[in-house]
Amino acid sequence: MSAARRGLSREALAHESGVDRTYLSSVERAERNVSIDNIARIAKALAVEPWKLLKDG
Repeated sequence: MSAARRGLSREALAHESGVDRTYLSSVERAERNVSIDNIARIAKALAVEPWKLLKDG
């Protein structure tokens, strides 16, 4: 589930997850690697299981 589907802006997702907005943006564009800790934070903010963020397609 994306932030947009949940009704969150990138800024709101950053706030909810405790991850910097510019970091989230660069992860989305595959410019940075994401740590497992940040995957867990983002998944919690999106209310999804972390593995769903890793699933291709």
